[in-house]
Amino acid sequence: MVHDVLIVGGGPAGSTCARFLVGGGAKVAVVDRAEFPRVKLCGGWLSTPIWDALGLTPRDYPGGLWEWRTCHVRYGGEDRAIACHGWFIRRFELDDFLLRRCGAELHLGVSAGAIARDTDGLWAVGDLRARHLVGAGGTHCPVARLFPPPRPSGPVAAQEHEFRADPAAVARTRIGRDGEPELFLHDDLRGYSWNVPKTDWINVGAGTVDPNEVRAAWQKARAHFSRAGHVPPENAPELDAMKGHAYYLYDPAHLDGAARVDADGKGGAYLVGDALGLSQPLTAEGILPAVLSGRLLAEAILEGAPASYPARLRAHPILVDYRRVFRLREAASALGARPARVGAAIGGARRRAIASGFAWMFSGARLPAPRLIDLALAVADRWPRKERESGRAV
Repeated sequence: MVHDVLIVGGGPAGSTCARFLVGGGAKVAVVDRAEFPRVKLCGGWLSTPIWDALGLTPRDYPGGLWEWRTCHVRYGGEDRAIACHGWFIRRFELDDFLLRRCGAELHLGVSAGAIARDTDGLWAVGDLRARHLVGAGGTHCPVARLFPPPRPSGPVAAQEHEFRADPAAVARTRIGRDGEPELFLHDDLRGYSWNVPKTDWINVGAGTVDPNEVRAAWQKARAHFSRAGHVPPENAPELDAMKGHAYYLYDPAHLDGAARVDADGKGGAYLVGDALGLSQPLTAEGILPAVLSGRLLAEAILEGAPASYPARLRAHPILVDYRRVFRLREAASALGARPARVGAAIGGARRRAIASGFAWMFSGARLPAPRLIDLALAVADRWPRKERESGRAV
């Protein structure tokens, strides 16, 4: 049987794409080298728009779900409890749930290393054939290796671990309520670390812009969590079991590699989620853009307009905000803005604003005053280069 769509990767991007395609009447096969459920390195953070993107409500999800309304941020030697909203899950459960309910034909434990195209223009993975090929296998997706998207910047890195712990010990040592994240914002603002209690599980990790800095950043965060007593002492050995991975933050240039569509529009190859590089450009959240890209691609294919997929990504309000955040970050760099070497060295008002803004972004809330932001960016774009360079801070 020839399928309409062959999806390589069964994570949130691939399973969401499959579910909406199947719901629209398409014949879909999903290939993943792992057997599900499988362990996935991830903090398991869901921001508020995720449910609309999935077409679900929190009540529809049967797995562990930790809703939080307070984020605890440490920055510049100060601790703040900041009101915002989100959820945490365990990827071990979420990914299996999304994949099993997608309705596609599943081929698990199957490697997609050999991808070919036959004389009929069909994509082939083993015995499977399809007109459309979707790369949803994460940063190292074989489809992304076949059709690499533009990569103007290198990847960021993370070290993470999720381990089981005595629930009484977790309750005794956590900084807030069950599920409330503790964020350790690095003084140079080049990354952050986290400690998330999930009843009888704890998820810890660190992420940095420069992969060479992630080990040192984790050791510093580990010392803080241990010294503050926010990890049960009996679980201290687990903090030696960190595992690393790398991925790409959103860059507008990545979208240029989102689709390679045949001239007749009846087939092509596409990238979604981390295979394309869509993680939020500051907080690095990846589940929401993965789900969103999978859904937008499915809708484009079902409407017979797969070539419109990149434009749909660019036009979606969430990714429009990502582009603004990306441009704000680039504009700050162009103006010579440099984060303080030590957070305590900057004023208290600025420390509060940084901590609050970072926590607020964790909720996935839309950017305030987008028109003013666009106006400020337009002014920055028109500012002569020489003036930008002469005004750089030390």
